[in-house]
Amino acid sequence: MMTSSETEVEALGEKGTEDSAILEVSTMAVGSVVKQESRDTDFLSNYSTSVEGSVIASPSIDSFSTLPEQEISDFQTDTRDLQVKVDNPQKHLETLETYITFRITTRSTGPEFEEREYIVRRRYNDFIWLRQKLVDSYPTHIIPPMPGKHTLLAQLDRYSKEFIIARMKLLHVFLNRVVNHPILSCDKNLHIFLTAKPAEFLIHRKNRSNVLVKVTDSLQNIASTYTIKQRHYEFEQIRDYCIALSEKLGTIDKINHRIHKERQDYLLELHQLHPIFTLWATSEPELAPILLAIAKAIECNTMAQQKLLETIPNEEREYISYIDAVKSALSRRDSMQIEYEMTIDELGKKRIEKDQLMGLTSGATSTQNWSGSLWKAESRDEKLERLGQTIPRLAKQAEVLQDRVECANENLRSDLQRWNVEKQRDLKHMLISMANRQIRHYQQCMNAWEEILTGLKLDGIGSDVSVGPPMKIPV
Repeated sequence: MMTSSETEVEALGEKGTEDSAILEVSTMAVGSVVKQESRDTDFLSNYSTSVEGSVIASPSIDSFSTLPEQEISDFQTDTRDLQVKVDNPQKHLETLETYITFRITTRSTGPEFEEREYIVRRRYNDFIWLRQKLVDSYPTHIIPPMPGKHTLLAQLDRYSKEFIIARMKLLHVFLNRVVNHPILSCDKNLHIFLTAKPAEFLIHRKNRSNVLVKVTDSLQNIASTYTIKQRHYEFEQIRDYCIALSEKLGTIDKINHRIHKERQDYLLELHQLHPIFTLWATSEPELAPILLAIAKAIECNTMAQQKLLETIPNEEREYISYIDAVKSALSRRDSMQIEYEMTIDELGKKRIEKDQLMGLTSGATSTQNWSGSLWKAESRDEKLERLGQTIPRLAKQAEVLQDRVECANENLRSDLQRWNVEKQRDLKHMLISMANRQIRHYQQCMNAWEEILTGLKLDGIGSDVSVGPPMKIPV
């Protein structure tokens, strides 16, 4: 999860929260003159053309981005063959809908890319389309999760600055997970997603087929009613581990959000406490220095609390969705094994039926013929002929399905091995970031109180206060 590009996103998160949000957009006709202050190599980085041909520009494009242009130097020092960056959200107003698009900058040295750099704009639904294509094409691989449609930050409006910035970060993480995957990064749909112009991309999206999706859904429905006979111990262990890890992160997430709500209430109390000391200082001239100093410390604590609340905790929830993606890959692999076992069962039934027909004695056959049931003897021959065609077909299908299950097992093992390494790094980074946020917050609060104490002692206030002998507390 936390690759170099993701660390860049988190480091720039604080800057993004200080920038102004996109509050309005301006609509311009295609034939109108657009004033450009700088010559950008990509027109779509500043303007986006809709299907109808209208051009919609944002008045605060650069200020809204949490990935500013000065980070291009980090882009150039990256040694990966394929690098992507999601930034620069824009709000679009059309006749029937309002939506947000994100700029995607792609740089690659691979031979499959004709150019070294591509800049396109994609909306959230385009990311959903890409992920579904990856799931359809690579059902036995772990496909990284998408941020939820509206459950990311339920208490925020989906066009608000905080919601869009949080979604942009998670889309950046999703796309980097995809391009870092050795198999997914070579997908043709990903190539089109990163390079195609708006008209070309729209045509490609309309030509999609849902046949494989329906087949996958039917297999998942069968999996809900069919019990696997030969369970793989290694995959069952991983599934149990994912469930346990998801429960632990879910508990941490609930506690963090409960603490977050309590801090919101505490922030309101700090806002009420500050004017009390300020007004008190006006009526008590002798105590005014101390009261004003305390009011200043409270103000510093309020600012620190406000800054901490601006970063709404959602890393645990986001990683829970990643664990769910791992469990989904395990379920898709189970569906393939179920299809294989059902084919084996059907093949066994057909062979038993053939053996029963072949095991009929000649005496029983002659009895049936003597009673005038010549039609039954012909029916048996027809059944034998049909079974002679069905059994080889099922045997061949079983071989194909067995090979597919073995390939699925190998694909899933390799992805789980990669995920296990990433997981250790991701969880470590998540916990360290959580600790660093708390340390910075309490350090700011402590510094505020220590600063006023130092100032009061320098002014001679409180310097003659004696602590006195230590008190003995009875046990």
